[in-house]
Amino acid sequence: MRSVALLAACAGVIAAASQAEAATPETSQVCRNLLDDGANGHVDRRGVTTTDLIGLRDIGPNFGTDLPESPLALSPDGKHLAFVISRADPVLNDYCQALVTIDAQSHAPAQIVDMSNGLIIGAPTIRGFRMINGSPIINGPHWSPDGRYLAYLVSIEGIPQARVISVEKATALFTTTSKTAVRQVAWTPGGRLLFGNEPDAARLEAEIDRRGREGFLYDDSFIPNREARPSIRAPIPIEFHSSTASGADIRPAHSEELATHTDAAPDRPSNGLIQSVVEGGNVTAQLVHREPASLTSPIDLWLQYGDGQRRRCDDPVCAGGILNMWWTRNGQRLLFLRRAGWGNSELQLYSWDTRSAPDIILKTHDLITGCQLASPTLICLHEASSQPRRIVQINTDTGALTTLFDPNPSFHKLRKGIVERLHWTNDVGIESFGDLVLPRNRPRNSKIPLIVVQYLTRGFLRGGVGDEYPIFPFAEQGFAVLSLQRPADYYTTMKDGSVHTALEAQALNQRNWNDRRSVQSALVKGVELVASRGNIDTKRIGITGLSDGVSTVQFALVNSPGLFAAASISTGFQEPKSTQIYGGSAWAKQLVAMGYPPLNEDQTEFWLNTSIERNIAKINLPILMQVSDNEYLMAMESYGILKAYNRPTELYVFPNENHIKNGPAHRLAIYARNIDWFKFWLEREEDVTIQKSSPYERWNSLASRKDKVP
Repeated sequence: MRSVALLAACAGVIAAASQAEAATPETSQVCRNLLDDGANGHVDRRGVTTTDLIGLRDIGPNFGTDLPESPLALSPDGKHLAFVISRADPVLNDYCQALVTIDAQSHAPAQIVDMSNGLIIGAPTIRGFRMINGSPIINGPHWSPDGRYLAYLVSIEGIPQARVISVEKATALFTTTSKTAVRQVAWTPGGRLLFGNEPDAARLEAEIDRRGREGFLYDDSFIPNREARPSIRAPIPIEFHSSTASGADIRPAHSEELATHTDAAPDRPSNGLIQSVVEGGNVTAQLVHREPASLTSPIDLWLQYGDGQRRRCDDPVCAGGILNMWWTRNGQRLLFLRRAGWGNSELQLYSWDTRSAPDIILKTHDLITGCQLASPTLICLHEASSQPRRIVQINTDTGALTTLFDPNPSFHKLRKGIVERLHWTNDVGIESFGDLVLPRNRPRNSKIPLIVVQYLTRGFLRGGVGDEYPIFPFAEQGFAVLSLQRPADYYTTMKDGSVHTALEAQALNQRNWNDRRSVQSALVKGVELVASRGNIDTKRIGITGLSDGVSTVQFALVNSPGLFAAASISTGFQEPKSTQIYGGSAWAKQLVAMGYPPLNEDQTEFWLNTSIERNIAKINLPILMQVSDNEYLMAMESYGILKAYNRPTELYVFPNENHIKNGPAHRLAIYARNIDWFKFWLEREEDVTIQKSSPYERWNSLASRKDKVP
């Protein structure tokens, strides 16, 4: 019934009349206004709330950094752009998705051509096995060669399926009914649909079920922290099928059809080659490792000509940091986007005529990603610290940005905290940076509390990695916020070419906790820089984190005791026993290879630098843990010791969640609890509502016990 209700609400968006008035209260957070026209005209003087954040309309997943591929699809004639918008609804605890098209050359209204519900989560291969970590896929649509149809992925009863839409009629022509997830979709040059699913996945799961009748032999395929069942060995082969746009004549794809689909049989880079962009004539731009055997090698820009000659761009801007490249339509200029500046905090767009030095046409601290060339412009996704993601055109002559489509036009009317970019250097010489957000209304001559949010700070300041710590709502509640960018890995300081493999890099990072000490130094120096302004109460500093950010929290609590007055984490701490047990034997082997002692060796000295259990005497601050049900076991060792020693700790477990939590109801609850937690422990303020009376009774009890700890 939930899906029916959501789709009914989604369908209402297509109606042109007053969709807001027609929406029911049950669907007020989602589809009734999926394409907000921002037509109310007045300036909203209120600040950003958690409801505003949860209700943002997203184009592509919110990774907080550069996207590995574009969610934008340009039509074959270059006149139209297609993309998928998603929006969370905490009431229905689901997502509404819309396939949208816009005119790529004007500001004509966007058109919804299809709608669905659900969020499609990726299935990456980790340590040789399939592991769902909660990260959504980049659901980019695909135009048919004649521009009449769009194909993209939708979730049907939890299984990703391919769907074909008639652009002109805005109707669905065909949706696959695969029993296993459809992972890829494309078109052949002749206009047939290609879609790839995983029939082996069903067979492998059935095989696991069969083995379970006799009991599972525990091996590397188990991840006890997730489930008492083996994982599927990966990658799983993709089987491609071909059909007409209407779904007729479904058959296995021919080899000739697969040859036109690069994702079906990708070329593996060799000889240090990272990326190639063909001009269409007789020249190819290539990014190549100068020393293929070294992970820290500079990456050079080369031109490869049809006659076999090669030429390197010797300008310093061509050596390192290039993220993507495009040839202009006439092939006379190469555009490239690169990271540079302090700690690679800047994005720079260059234009190179291949004869003279490259010209910089744009430099910004904002996030620009997912670009598509639509000569003479680039069409990209753009975010600023106070501006959620939107679609812009970039003039490739001047670098000027023009908004093409803003899915959240009303957001700019909300009042936000004041943002400032800060720069500093950590103890090992790595350039570090962060964004300081100060509340709009600050009492004069009064110091305010600070909350550290981690560990990426590029583009829109939403909620840190994992989106659980609402930065602007924190500021609206009177907190200063330091959004911290994790510094580059310690191994990157080795410029002698001696680091050749990922394992060598991990081992160097781990040796003497080199990398954790580097991150700790960046954290402490960043906090000191903020505190030097004189308006921060250094006795009221909170810290937060997910994943690598939790490791930063843990190391800071042990090595800088007393610096932080409260903490909130989203995954469990690493501890001597649980890390190698609940993470599974494959994870344990990787840790040992990195430098962790195996369980049959003495753990004492190694863990003195980071274990909560081994340093419980240093830990006497309130710690909130909000973790997923498939990761909570990893939190139990530290939680148990904290509770045994009467430290103020609470643990919440969220069902049906992964490393990244996606449930809209869960996300909103996490937002709210984090605000309440820090308001209580850093401000001693309570939200005196009936619904929240129980937590405060517990927290006051925890506080009284905390004060009695010597």
